[in-house]
Amino acid sequence: MEIHFSAILRVLYGEDTLVLEVDVRPANCDIGYAEALLSTYASGWAHKTVQAIKSSGTDNALFLLDDDCVLRIPIRPSAVELLTKELVWLPSFAGLPLEVPKVLFHSQTKSQLGFDFGILTWLEGSVASEDRIDDPIAAAGALGSFLCKLHQKPIKNAPHAGPGNNNRGIDLAELTEKTLSSIEVLADEIHADEARDLWQHACSMPFRGRPVWTHGDLKADNMLAQDGQLAAVIDWGLSAVGDPAVDIAAAWTWVSPEARAVFQSASGADDASWKRAQGWALYCATIALSFFRGRSHEVLCNQSRRTLQMLGLRRS
Repeated sequence: MEIHFSAILRVLYGEDTLVLEVDVRPANCDIGYAEALLSTYASGWAHKTVQAIKSSGTDNALFLLDDDCVLRIPIRPSAVELLTKELVWLPSFAGLPLEVPKVLFHSQTKSQLGFDFGILTWLEGSVASEDRIDDPIAAAGALGSFLCKLHQKPIKNAPHAGPGNNNRGIDLAELTEKTLSSIEVLADEIHADEARDLWQHACSMPFRGRPVWTHGDLKADNMLAQDGQLAAVIDWGLSAVGDPAVDIAAAWTWVSPEARAVFQSASGADDASWKRAQGWALYCATIALSFFRGRSHEVLCNQSRRTLQMLGLRRS
């Protein structure tokens, strides 16, 4: 099967750096392309009915196969490594308290611009936004228990935090220059002095423990709600072994304020991790908002503003 690619030089934002990347998105990555991919490289799945899935994500094209599994195809170069890692390591996360997608098929194309693709279980549910959670305290406890178990998973030969996962889970202090620059850009929206103080305090408590598996990108659209309850955690492309505080940041990116104590207790986060988690929440919000505001990704900008509000840093 011959694959046709568009080639567009663009500036890509990797959440901690700006890089120039040639977009090798399949120019014909539609249902016909997905069907041809299955026929060529996954003939055992070619009889499935293929439907395109609308997604706010920028890394993968998604196609529902019948009603019980999903085909994921990377659509930009930096997403190829993330999806490959996810397909390799997802089986390691079996048995966690919340559902995680199961890999049903993993293969690689053989074209000059070959890439891995996968077929995973389709998990029922909706984006776990605040309005879809009936009991925020129970949901916070469920997420905390999930993270407690995730952070106990074996890490032998696992990938460590670094450029390959947008640095989620590295030593927080290494991100100081980028974070302070972003705070300065946002001084018209946030209390910059308080933000800098929060960052300094977070960096004063470096992680000295054993690195653990982390998800690295816990936000509403990477979790699923079903029947009013938190049901699943998806999109593991930024997972790696590192500082668990990057996941505890969900206390300000997703958990309701009244449920934070329950979340901290269930997750097992100590006081130092809790403070570093505030730093991670600040970093992720300011980096994204300072780059995207007024340009694109309005949903992400609003999420970032909500996080900054939860940190008490937004100007009224």
